[in-house]
Amino acid sequence: MKISLEWLHSYLPGALDPLAAGDALTHGGLPVEIFEKHGEDDVVDVEVTSNRSDCLSHLGIARELAALLNRPSQDVHPTARESTTKTSEFADVQIEALDLCPHYTARIIRNVKVGPSPDWMVRRLQAVGLRTINNVVDVTNYVMFEMGQPLHAFDFDRLTGGKIVVRRGKAGEKFVSLDGKTHTLSAAMLVIADAEKPVALAGIMGGLESEVDLKTTTILLESARFDPLVIRKTARALAMKSDSSYRFERGIDPTLPERAALRAAQLILEIAGGELLAGRVEAGASGYTPKRLVLRLSKLQRVLGMEVAPNEAVAALGRLQFSPRLIGEEIEVTVPHWRLDINIEVDLVEEVARILGYARIPMRDEISIRLQPADPAAKAVAALRDILVAAGYFEAVTFSFVSDLLAEDFKPTDAAALARADAAVRKADANLRPSILPGLLEAVARNENNGNLGAKLFEVGSTFWIDASTSHQITERRQLGIVGSSDLREVRGVVESLLAKLDPHRAMRLVPNPHSGYARGACGRVEWGGRFVGRIGPIDRPIAEKLSLRELPVLAELDMAELLAGLRPIARLKPLPKFPGISRDLSLVVPDAVPYEQIETLVTSLQLEHLESLEFITTYRGKPLAAGSKSVTVKLSFRSSEKTLASEDADESLRKVIDVAGAQLQATLRV
Repeated sequence: MKISLEWLHSYLPGALDPLAAGDALTHGGLPVEIFEKHGEDDVVDVEVTSNRSDCLSHLGIARELAALLNRPSQDVHPTARESTTKTSEFADVQIEALDLCPHYTARIIRNVKVGPSPDWMVRRLQAVGLRTINNVVDVTNYVMFEMGQPLHAFDFDRLTGGKIVVRRGKAGEKFVSLDGKTHTLSAAMLVIADAEKPVALAGIMGGLESEVDLKTTTILLESARFDPLVIRKTARALAMKSDSSYRFERGIDPTLPERAALRAAQLILEIAGGELLAGRVEAGASGYTPKRLVLRLSKLQRVLGMEVAPNEAVAALGRLQFSPRLIGEEIEVTVPHWRLDINIEVDLVEEVARILGYARIPMRDEISIRLQPADPAAKAVAALRDILVAAGYFEAVTFSFVSDLLAEDFKPTDAAALARADAAVRKADANLRPSILPGLLEAVARNENNGNLGAKLFEVGSTFWIDASTSHQITERRQLGIVGSSDLREVRGVVESLLAKLDPHRAMRLVPNPHSGYARGACGRVEWGGRFVGRIGPIDRPIAEKLSLRELPVLAELDMAELLAGLRPIARLKPLPKFPGISRDLSLVVPDAVPYEQIETLVTSLQLEHLESLEFITTYRGKPLAAGSKSVTVKLSFRSSEKTLASEDADESLRKVIDVAGAQLQATLRV
């Protein structure tokens, strides 16, 4: 941004050397590389970073230089004489898209005489690269470069119905901008309209039909705040970048619209005459609430790596108008309303460093390395990754936001609502993911669209939701998501391998448990040592159809906190078996409503002597079995550490299972 030193003197009294100003700004984080002469004026080109929208004006740069050079600065305190006639008698403002325009103000000035601007204003505008148009339009540009607030002046007599409506554009709607180009609008754009038609693209450019020219006698002066994202998207979509959009895209001081409008009215009355109607018409509100932060002196020392005297830190923040108060070992501050970039404690550390000078921060010519003992949890996560890769899975890293298409799928049962990003940051797909699975499924869909069928993916990442049991605070849980083949047993085997790696002596079992996102009747809770650690099951077909998946993968999602809580860092060894084992297949005919989980629970509860493992083999329905019944076949493996088992040992255990299953599950032995 070009800064005129002649103009800057209005707010920063006293002599100011261009090179000294450029050097101070550069060392303060606002680099200056170009120095120009414009007549008798010196102009410096300041590179303003995207987070410092407060420096996109001469007042903003004056505040910075005053702090960096420890000099006083002068603010603008506009005043303008108003008539007794009220603005509200002639104009009305309505906001139909409050999420895109939180605050809109308008003032009316009658009997203005539009003509050329005075020499001093022309000289200053030309010095920063602007061409002059007429005194009214020049004032709006002048105030934008003076205070940082974009303004727009409408020919009030050309506004139908004396009404301003801030609304979304209509698909296919036409708009002719000041440069004479016709643009086709969409519902994603924000427009300023009168009672019939758009008269401006909000925050970007006015319309040709309502421009101020030599015939204009009454103007409506707009001063507002718009959503940065909608301005950026519209400007890019229509290739209409402007000084106004450049500032709105970076955020506007919420208190600025009212003050800037009054300043513009003051200047218009001075150079174009007229009558300023009393008051203003507005919709929305500034919504400004002062931000208060605390800077700990210990934090300041730890981040900067040097001692900073408390009075030095207080003085540095005072020069930046943070109203600091030293209370014990902490400095309490109130963030100025124009500093939109200051949000957390470490931001204050940076401000102190800028004012004291980065050259004061000590530099070391050596680094220290501290050897840390191996972290069992980190080693365990690495081992889990190795197992999944060995099983043919690829690790993915997906976005932490979930698409609106899948936002409500796989939502945890204890989630009161999804955590959503601020509308100023994201409009679409703004919910933080409550599950890893939607992102992985979208990645599988993209693979299928590119001819890569059967992609097997996993990801370890954080999930978020609002839990009603924690006063509606955001809950964050780290999870392992797996999207495998369509074979449930294959994915279950992978999960079993993962759990066995963490603790081979802790039993895993699946308990039927329906859950959003999984196929009905096919989702199971994964219990490990009696604790719930996750879920597994095939994808629900409607979700697969949303993504146009050709195959129906089996999904699993495991809670990393629970997995690592069950980790056995030191493996418990046991000798290899000395004696052979013996196994028996058992086919039980049970009612169709009896799930396998009940059979597994029953066998486990009997604590059969020498039972080493229980394995599901198959389920059969059909002739010669009666309708409403099924045959479930399992394999029981037995082994003794003291002797070779005889057939009678296994047969006795089988009879016990058959007797208890008959009594509790109405089971019979299939022959």
